[in-house]
Amino acid sequence: MKKTFAALAVLGICMSNASAQSNVTIYGIIDAGISRVVNSNGTRTLVEPGQMLPSRWGFRGEENLGGGLKARFGLEGLLQNDVGGAGIPTGTPSTTALFDREATVGLSGGFGAVNLGRQNSLSMITIIPADPQGVAFAASNPNILFSAGNSAPAFGAYGANNGGSAVRQSNSIRYTSPYYKNFGFAVMRAFGEQPGSTEKNKYESVAGFYHTGPLNVSAVATRMKNITAGEEVKSYIVGARYVRSRVTLRSTYSASRVDATRRKISVFGVGADYLVAPAVTLTAAAYNIRRSGDLDDDAQEAIVIAKYALSKRSNLYATVGAARTGSVVTATQVDLAQNYVAVGSDSAKRFTTGMQHFF
Repeated sequence: MKKTFAALAVLGICMSNASAQSNVTIYGIIDAGISRVVNSNGTRTLVEPGQMLPSRWGFRGEENLGGGLKARFGLEGLLQNDVGGAGIPTGTPSTTALFDREATVGLSGGFGAVNLGRQNSLSMITIIPADPQGVAFAASNPNILFSAGNSAPAFGAYGANNGGSAVRQSNSIRYTSPYYKNFGFAVMRAFGEQPGSTEKNKYESVAGFYHTGPLNVSAVATRMKNITAGEEVKSYIVGARYVRSRVTLRSTYSASRVDATRRKISVFGVGADYLVAPAVTLTAAAYNIRRSGDLDDDAQEAIVIAKYALSKRSNLYATVGAARTGSVVTATQVDLAQNYVAVGSDSAKRFTTGMQHFF
């Protein structure tokens, strides 16, 4: 018993010292909505997580080392709160990671910030402030699917994840500069860690940012290779956000091209937020998605979102949206309205209502 009390005392002292030297935060988002999706070949009703923002939980911490230098870490995992699960399987063979959204450690200071581990790609960082619908409906959002690379059929073979999404990159290092006269930049490299060549499954990206007053503009160029280094996909994104009184305007354009097949997928999006009242926001957004080079295909999506803030931490929302593809979707093609227009259909309407809570 005395040994037990002694061990607990030592643990308490260690925890006290750790908390005195660093700041650790537990945080998360729980978002769930019920959707009615009406395709031309059938109707589905679903309870889904992460409609306005992906449900997640995480830990972040920071320690002041003195002289403006700080050590930090971030651990964040996706929550499938409709079924009580966590994470999304990625890679080949497929595995589910506890902290699939972020697992990083790094340093920051006057020189900028360096982070190592699994983290958002620069494409995703560029999309977040500029996406016309505020990165809502991540599973079917054209910018997240095709601009940031979340579509496994289109981008799963490229980059350092060895299958699955390219939105985040494992085994990566990212440097972000401080802003100088409203300009900043970032560079990122992820290593495929394949034997024989550093080119296999590699990811390389560079981004530039400009921010002044109400205007935020960003651009990013990326290239990723497959597991043999025999194929490469190159992409670029330009995004802008302008805030003025009650109105926020957002627009993006992206294009990606596979060198071996000449497949090109481009996305143009435009949208606006309007603050109707202190607790009520309306969002309207539209996208045009086009495929060319190897074959011609296209899709269009439009959505209206209404949000009501119950408090600083809790929101209600309701949405109505529609999507149409240029041809009937087949099981073997890259669906340009993925997770929206179902196989065997060429159009869909979606009605969603739900709630999100921040903690």
